[in-house]
Amino acid sequence: MARWEFEAIYKAFSRMVYWAAYGVTKSESDAGDVTQETFIRALKYADKLKDMEEAQIKAWLYRVCINLCMDNKRKLKREQLSDELPETAVENEAELPEVSAVNAEQRRMIRQAVEDYRETVMLHYFSGLQYGDIAAMQGVSEGTVKSRMARAKAKLAKALERR
Repeated sequence: MARWEFEAIYKAFSRMVYWAAYGVTKSESDAGDVTQETFIRALKYADKLKDMEEAQIKAWLYRVCINLCMDNKRKLKREQLSDELPETAVENEAELPEVSAVNAEQRRMIRQAVEDYRETVMLHYFSGLQYGDIAAMQGVSEGTVKSRMARAKAKLAKALERR
């Protein structure tokens, strides 16, 4: 990596990769595993990355991350013995059941409101990417990213008003 040292790539893009993985897997441990595997692949393909610009490296890492997430989902599906997975687990067992129920309901409502635009929202708010970068990664125009964000915000506002 002539222009980029591995450590610099990791520092610059690890947060984006983690949140992209978390957006797909919805699991902290799985997102961490995918992030680790993504950067292992970056080391393996260092010669390919050395001539890339920053936006190209970001897009490459993002695509590798999403592909790994999808591979893991397919693998999990094959290994799954039951048809039903719990929607969410209680994150803090010390919480009162009433609080857990309200928090789970709020999380479910927010997830449903922005589900169609989940990837775009996660990349912008959790990975800190600008609309232009998201557009390049997703292969769409910046206007499309802006409209997806506007629609996600409108759906969330509508859901919150109903509540």
